[in-house]
Amino acid sequence: MPVDSGWTLTEDDRQLFITEADEMVQALEEGALALERGNQSPEMLQAMFRAAHTLKGNSGLVGEAGIAEHMHKMEAVLDELRAGRIAVTPALVQQLLSGIDALRDMLAQFAQGQSPSPPVQSPEQPQAAPQAPAPSKPAAPVAPAAPAASAACLSRYLVELSVDAACPMPAVRVFQAYQAISRRGQIERQDPPQESLAQFEGRSATLVVRLERPDDVQAALSGVDEIRVESVREQSMAAASAASQAQANEVEREALAQTVRVRVDLLDHLMNLVGELVLDRTKVADLISRLERAKDEQGEELRQELSRSSLHLGRVTLDLQETIMKARMLPIDHLFRRFPRLVRDLAQRSGKRARLEIYGQDTELDRMVMDELGDPLTHILRNAVDHGIEPPAERLAAGKPEEGRILLRASTEEGYVVVDVADDGDGIDAEAVKRIALKRGVLTPEQAERMSMHEAEELIFAPGFSTSEEVTEISGRGVGLDAVRASLERLSGVVDVATERGKGTTFRLRIPLTLAIMRALLVRTGTAVYALPLGAVRQIVRLGPGNLRSAHGRPLLADRGEMIALHSLAGLYGEPVPDGEQFAVVVGTGDRQIALKVGALLGEQEIVLKSFGDFLGAVPGFTGATILGNGELALVADIRYFLRGREAP
Repeated sequence: MPVDSGWTLTEDDRQLFITEADEMVQALEEGALALERGNQSPEMLQAMFRAAHTLKGNSGLVGEAGIAEHMHKMEAVLDELRAGRIAVTPALVQQLLSGIDALRDMLAQFAQGQSPSPPVQSPEQPQAAPQAPAPSKPAAPVAPAAPAASAACLSRYLVELSVDAACPMPAVRVFQAYQAISRRGQIERQDPPQESLAQFEGRSATLVVRLERPDDVQAALSGVDEIRVESVREQSMAAASAASQAQANEVEREALAQTVRVRVDLLDHLMNLVGELVLDRTKVADLISRLERAKDEQGEELRQELSRSSLHLGRVTLDLQETIMKARMLPIDHLFRRFPRLVRDLAQRSGKRARLEIYGQDTELDRMVMDELGDPLTHILRNAVDHGIEPPAERLAAGKPEEGRILLRASTEEGYVVVDVADDGDGIDAEAVKRIALKRGVLTPEQAERMSMHEAEELIFAPGFSTSEEVTEISGRGVGLDAVRASLERLSGVVDVATERGKGTTFRLRIPLTLAIMRALLVRTGTAVYALPLGAVRQIVRLGPGNLRSAHGRPLLADRGEMIALHSLAGLYGEPVPDGEQFAVVVGTGDRQIALKVGALLGEQEIVLKSFGDFLGAVPGFTGATILGNGELALVADIRYFLRGREAP
């Protein structure tokens, strides 16, 4: 405790406590999962005890007696384990995990500026001075915090909503639904969160809400058009535990968005670079002033000196850019570490056995990209447990071990981070996928007849598609993999799937290291300048009679024995097609490509990508805009928009 009675908690103190608490909670959860897997090494138990002890001390320093009391009780249980006086059992592991969930709830309250309530005493919890308990009755950590008194008589319900497919403003309807339901009960969690509805384009929402009666949901929404209640189910404590994890993930994302640890040597280097920029700025200003007053002979000498200063300024700016990029990067372990618990809980709830193996967790990624990557990876891992891994009996019958294996691996590749999620399950039955797609109207019989096996496998990304015959807490609502592809496209990334029957399925995500700065090919067509992301550019071809073809009235580019659909870039954006387009830029992702006719090639350039802001929001066909060195505006093309066969307005 601080000695100075005048000491007050600053905002920096709060943020530091939250950041360090996240690390301690993660260490405790990883330890509990290791206990469940049979790892009871003294080093691991000591690490858990040290994390609980540190968090207890830090809680006291910031004046949070409730969290400190909670950690004292958990510390007592870990001390019993460390001393060997109690045995590890499935029940004890679950109690530890419940205690960690309660801790996350308390930290979430603290992060929101509230003072967490002391947790409720568990009947099996050891007293303040615990005696050695019998192994058959292990001490229990603290139970999750009790709800507020006003919610004591309310039941917790999981509410699933859907927005009509024809609704032009789904975000507005979901916002209205949140407001209406909040007047009938107490909303504990929302997916999507209300603060991110500005970017919401989906057709479903999920809430956890405390209500007197389940009928209150339908009554609350009676005045909200274009929204439908899919289900209202009372939520068990086990399901609430998983929901608590989701809320903790959101708190962790918010903390990461506000704070990032930077090495001191990087900060020193940044300061030196800024100092050089200030000197160069002063020198260039002086040279320009002298150049304006100089005669011809003196002017040539000054112009050469100005050129040298400009080159040096360019080198310093490039070094500054690279250093700032390094400061923005975080190991992807900050994201990956949340998933072992997720996979463990999902497997238990579905009656399966699965373990998650993680590789490449030191791979670094821009923190903004990392924040956006969490939801897509969560969807894919849920899909791997629910659809990929078979029940233990089926695996044994197929000659596989009872426990399924899910691999999560990250690596870097030419300015991109590649994330693989692979399972050793039953794989995707392409014929079954086609049958379901036909049944649900996603596919016509003619399309199914012409479709390759890989194209059939890609149907799992179609909006509204699901292979589940019934809705479960994990899947079956027709929402998931289509949202994954949409999320990756917003990140200028791509997701592909590869599968083999009986062997398993691999999802590969390819995401830019950063969204702030990117290399692009600048082209001009008509009066407009467009930036094509260089990662999507495959080749540039000069157009001529020898490579122009047509089929069914549609122009094609003949290249190396391949016919590629050819479009005018201006025409795709609804502009008049200019005369004299001389070049075709072939762009693509995965196995899809298209050729874009342009008038002139302006060269490669690093651009700073800027969003259109909240006023314009998402503009179909574009990912943003950039300002060129001459002050001209260039629009950044969304290549994947065209690869889906859509036409921009």
